[in-house]
Amino acid sequence: MVLSLDDIKKEVDMDKDRGDKEKKFKNESMLKYEFIKALEQEFSESLCNKYIRANWLIPALDETIRTGRPDIRISNLVIEVEPPAANLEVGREQLMQYMRELYEEAGKRVKVYGLVTNGSIAELWEYDKNDPKQIRSGSMPDVVRDAIERFCSQEKIPVINAEDLIRLVGV
Repeated sequence: MVLSLDDIKKEVDMDKDRGDKEKKFKNESMLKYEFIKALEQEFSESLCNKYIRANWLIPALDETIRTGRPDIRISNLVIEVEPPAANLEVGREQLMQYMRELYEEAGKRVKVYGLVTNGSIAELWEYDKNDPKQIRSGSMPDVVRDAIERFCSQEKIPVINAEDLIRLVGV
């Protein structure tokens, strides 16, 4: 059974009061795995065009962008998953680097969205014209749904590099 974003937040919040052996998410990898499944579920229920949902929303995991490896990248959306309930500061710094590098890789022609989360809270950022701006912060499920809505409401989903084109056409 796939956990929803709301279920993940609830479990991460409950893990704060649990002993190590009882925790649902013992580490970042476990959280990232469940987050990706929940993200795919949210996209499948989103307002994204049916073709986009079927052919484009294949997350690139740990793919190198120039000098770094964001946890997840879907076109111009970069996601950093931090350890459960951890401070977002380190992830935010990494996210800024990845957003800047993706913006440059895209020829400075598309907005790049960035999301950092620890499973409980999240921040949504926009990088355009070499200027990062925080759009929203708060409860992880709400911020992630906002990110999906913004991503899906783009006039066109940008193809940033050759790997994106391969994912899109399946070559």
